[in-house]
Amino acid sequence: MKLPDSVYVLGHEYKIKEMDERLFKDREAYGDCCNEKRIIRIYCGVAHSLIRDTLLHEILHAFWFLLNISPDECEEKIVSKTSTFLIGFFDDPRNKNVKKVIIENERDREKTI
Repeated sequence: MKLPDSVYVLGHEYKIKEMDERLFKDREAYGDCCNEKRIIRIYCGVAHSLIRDTLLHEILHAFWFLLNISPDECEEKIVSKTSTFLIGFFDDPRNKNVKKVIIENERDREKTI
């Protein structure tokens, strides 16, 4: 899978890099987020669904940092559960109309009118 080059989190650009297998094994994590360098690394040697969940998970860590929410033992639990929830929500075809409303911005709406 080809990862995107970057993501913008609250207007801040984070570069997205592929995590190599050695680092994956050393860290025992599918991804990480370095807020100081604005880099998100994702291990791609797993199922596509896990890559998506991990990417969203690391974006949520950046979000947490940029909102200056104090880190504590709850951060990992909240980020993990939120990323899994959001992937499930967006993948459920029954949510198609709700997703359209959430994702569609004002410029998109004006083009269809």
